[in-house]
Amino acid sequence: MRKRLLISFSGGRTSAFMTHWLLTNMQDEFEMPVVFANTGKEREETLEFIQQCDKHFDFNLVWIESVANYQKGKGVSARVVSFENASRNGEPFESFIKKHGIPNMGAPKCSRELKAYAIKAYARSIGWKRYTTAIGIRHDEPKRINWESANRQRIIYPLVTMIPCAKSDINSFWMKQPFEVNIINQ
Repeated sequence: MRKRLLISFSGGRTSAFMTHWLLTNMQDEFEMPVVFANTGKEREETLEFIQQCDKHFDFNLVWIESVANYQKGKGVSARVVSFENASRNGEPFESFIKKHGIPNMGAPKCSRELKAYAIKAYARSIGWKRYTTAIGIRHDEPKRINWESANRQRIIYPLVTMIPCAKSDINSFWMKQPFEVNIINQ
């Protein structure tokens, strides 16, 4: 029986590379749904890149959005959406603010509620209780990793432990691809 590995696809180049590598090389070892949690505040170019990755690399991506529960003590749930109907006007983010207030350094709940908890809610909805989550952080980004927290939360960093990669490796991969994320700084 294959182990369960939920791939948290952030929508960036490193995360896309990690997802592609895992799906290409680890199918025999893991059952691997790929999940993208949309906050409704991503740029259109990012959403288009995510869609291109899904189609080109056959990610079979599940797009989700956090749904706030306004009842005290009740956490978020997740709704499945698609590229076509994903929120683009900040609806999940606004719903988060309605419940928790504006996020700030003293109350940094935004990523937790809109991404991590929504992904966990999705996993529960498909009957997954025990699984590991893959996150796309590179070998050359050690300051972004809290190993104690990662072990407690069952998070792995494949681009650190399975196939150590630096930014130059990711850039080399994308130079060979027929598309790229097209974000123009304004």
